[in-house]
Order: sequence, then C-alpha cells, then structure tokens
Amino acid sequence: MEIRKASIITVRNSSKRLPNKAILKIKNDITAVEVIIERAKKIGFPVILATSIDSSDDILFELGKKHQIEVFRGSLLNKIKRWNDCFDEYKIKQALLIDGDDLCYDYDIGVRAMNQLDSTNSDVIMCPKNIITGLFTLAVNSNAIQKLYQVVPENNKDTDLFMHYFEIINLKKKFVNLKTHEKNKKIRLTLDYEEDFNLFKKIYEKMNIDDSSMKIIDYLEKNESIININYHKEKDFLENKEKG
Repeated sequence: MEIRKASIITVRNSSKRLPNKAILKIKNDITAVEVIIERAKKIGFPVILATSIDSSDDILFELGKKHQIEVFRGSLLNKIKRWNDCFDEYKIKQALLIDGDDLCYDYDIGVRAMNQLDSTNSDVIMCPKNIITGLFTLAVNSNAIQKLYQVVPENNKDTDLFMHYFEIINLKKKFVNLKTHEKNKKIRLTLDYEEDFNLFKKIYEKMNIDDSSMKIIDYLEKNESIININYHKEKDFLENKEKG
C-alpha cells in the first residue's frame, strides 16, 4: 500500500510514569488511544497507528484494526527508527506525527500544519513553546525522517525524547501558525501522570471525544477547578523534555 500523506499516531504500552496509559478507559469503554484515533480521522488523511513489535502492544494492534486503520509495528525503543520504517513501508512523503499522549490533539492545527508544510516547502513544521501542551507535535516530510534516522539508527536506542536531534541536522524548519485560543494559557492536555488521566476523565464527561479543541478550551476556562487538577505537573514535564 502507498500512502503519500498520513496521520501517524505514535504509541506504545510500556510507559514508565503511567503504566498502560494508552488503554486506560477515558469515556465509558473508550480507551485513550481510541480517543486519539477518532480525533486523527477528522484531519482527513489515512491514519496509521505506529506501535512496537513487543507483545505488550498486541492490544494496540487489535484496537487499531477495530477502528479500521493501518497498524505498523516496529522498534520498541527507537521511535525514530519506527517512523523511518513506517515511512518506507507505506512510501509516505509527508505526515503528521501525533503523540499517543495527546487526547485533545487539535485536528484543525494538524490540517493547518500540513498546508504550511506544502506552502513553505519546509521539512518540518514544529510547535512554538507558547502552544498549549498536547495540541500538536510535528508535521514532517520524508527527508526530515531520513536525516533523523541517520543520526540514531540503532534499534535499541531510546528516542522517546527526540526533539534535541532536530538541532543537529540541517533541515528547513518553520513553526505552525497559532490562533489566540491555542497559546499562552495555563492548560495542560497530555497524558503522562495520574493527574492528567483525571483531567481527561473530567473533560470527556462533558465533551464528545471528537469535539474541537476550541470548544474544550472554552469549557476549561469556564471551569478553572478542572484545569487545576493537573497543571502543576507541567513544570516536571517540561524539565524532563528539556533533558532530552
């Protein structure tokens, strides 16, 4: 199969801080990864679940098939190798890399970033530091993935934290254009800690899993007590991210 443009969800079950977080039940019997799958579908590109060959990820394979999307299985530790092999398998030219932690991933930003990737002839569209954590990760082309892989080709190299690799390779990079409601807010929308899980449970008690991020952010700003469930973890999160 050949997929020129794709939305790739990167996820594995062997998380350290919050074990099995990808299959935690968020709304009724809907798991975290299923929330992301349904949000990714709204972007309009074929969705590929990129997980590992480890047996702990067999359940992710089954969930991907349940939602009738492609599932690619590759390196457990080296997500850059997994992306590279996925790009090769499907002959992908451009893709959105969607983090398996981002349960409010903004599909509107995703569309905007892919358009920007084309219009600016860039290799990578990145997220600015003032974006609300969890709304967006990256839009990349195959050149960017190939160059990243050349830096860290080892199968057992842990590249869970990978952004620092972009600093050592020559790529044409731009930042995604953000709207006012998408930035400069004390809101945390990614799943790393128990507090994050509690936040998403609260959000999706009231929201549909495919509601726009604008609608979700508006709801949170009107209910500050919900924001306070997990925002205090943002400092730890950013410090770990900076360490690489």
